[in-house]
Amino acid sequence: MKASGFIRREIAKIFARTSEPVEAHARCGPFGLRLGFASQELAGMFLPAYIQSTTGHIDLDLRFITADHHDLSALVPDAAEKPRLLIEDGVYSVWQPAVIPVLYAVDLAARRGIAWLPKGEAAPWIRSRPAISLIHAMMHETPWCAVHAAAVGGDAGFTLLAGEGHSGKTTAALACAKAGWLYAGDDFVAVNSATGEIEPLFCSARLRPALIDTFQDFIGKTTAVSDFNGEPRHELSLADLGDRIGGGRLRATFIPRRRGAMAPEFTPARPSDAFRALLPTTAYELPGWPNEIADKVAKIAGLAPVFFADTGTAPMEIPPAFARQLHQL
Repeated sequence: MKASGFIRREIAKIFARTSEPVEAHARCGPFGLRLGFASQELAGMFLPAYIQSTTGHIDLDLRFITADHHDLSALVPDAAEKPRLLIEDGVYSVWQPAVIPVLYAVDLAARRGIAWLPKGEAAPWIRSRPAISLIHAMMHETPWCAVHAAAVGGDAGFTLLAGEGHSGKTTAALACAKAGWLYAGDDFVAVNSATGEIEPLFCSARLRPALIDTFQDFIGKTTAVSDFNGEPRHELSLADLGDRIGGGRLRATFIPRRRGAMAPEFTPARPSDAFRALLPTTAYELPGWPNEIADKVAKIAGLAPVFFADTGTAPMEIPPAFARQLHQL
């Protein structure tokens, strides 16, 4: 990958254009974003995942472009089939080849970032949490951390839902959202490792077809269905929740798992269990500073009581069970 000075100059060239055809403002965790899209197609691809807001403080100016709009092939590593990471002199850049490649880069001093899609397409998991690695870079010197978890909150506080894929995080989060809880995400959320404050990063969710009947209210006629490794998902935007997309203070960490219970059951767990549930995917998905990530996740795991949660067989029994558990703390 090219040196930081070269990357910084290429970012500056892109921002030398006064504007992009489609612009919007969004909040992403503790940050305010200005988003620029080089085409309406790109806006339609990524904007539904963002929590749009009115014009406010801008912490990161972010542009989404393709090879048709700007040639950044000079930034692609010589061994283009391998992922690469550069952290140097205030520049953070990630090349992710995969089947559908993407290049992220941010000038942290100028607070300007780019997401370059050489094929004009993006994988489903990138659409649902666009440019999350750049948000990770912005958080580096703060107590904030983007963690692989869902989060929902009610009168008794917020719960962080930690665990691997297929553990039931999305089911629990959407059930609580349907029951009127605040929704902070089903995949990655922002957590302050010093205070326990939780903020949503995106308003997206990825739903398995088996749960369509339960959460039909969240599925619009134009909802895209993705297929990655033979696993179809409905790609949801929950922007219509409006003010019910929000954050709050961490009260407990629940580790969802399915152990055959008919109704939700809770078993005390340890901070180390929360650490093991949060860290692997968080560290894998967010390139750079692995020791700092582990330190922040360890602090988050120790901020609140931890429980294993067998979520049972009836999704809409989850919200009242969660509420009872939180009120008992």
